[in-house]
Amino acid sequence: MRKIKSIIATLLTFILMLSLTGCGEIKKAETAVNGMFAAFKSLNFEEAQKYVNVEDITKAGNEANENSMLIMETVFGNLSYEIISSEKVDNNNVVVKTKVTATDMKPVMGEFLTKALEYAFSNAFSSPQPTEEETNKKMEEILVECASKPELATVTNEVDIKVVKTESKEWKIEADDTFVNALLGGLADAAKEMENAFNTEE
Repeated sequence: MRKIKSIIATLLTFILMLSLTGCGEIKKAETAVNGMFAAFKSLNFEEAQKYVNVEDITKAGNEANENSMLIMETVFGNLSYEIISSEKVDNNNVVVKTKVTATDMKPVMGEFLTKALEYAFSNAFSSPQPTEEETNKKMEEILVECASKPELATVTNEVDIKVVKTESKEWKIEADDTFVNALLGGLADAAKEMENAFNTEE
């Protein structure tokens, strides 16, 4: 009987150790997610780089317009999140299911596109034609107008954030397209729609 009790105690200890190890990895992954969101909310991209490749995030803004800082300020002005659950895939991978709320960029960029096209059409037959510098300045003015309105609408998406342990034992977020689009309030989709619209006009 003592031997059986000893075996059971050993098994329970082993199971407990595995459970604690799993919890530790999940906690570290969630810490990375928390750190990333805190950094983006404060527009501290240097800090955010510790948790995610920032270029993977900001390039979506660059596709929409060169004035990426204004885009980021608009998107992250209403940024909030809620971790719903976390699941350990293996020792190096954790999936953190998260509800992400950000400024809804589709209507912002939709209004920008409408006004940009109106400007283009109104100057299509003007003489002389606006210079590239004048056009870029006007586009920036239109973007500021659209992105600086008070009480912009928000959009909430539920996404699986993949967090991976690197070779240096750090936990970093893998920014896939679905996560980036949710984080940026649909900006990636809006950028593609704008690109398609301009290509159609051409």
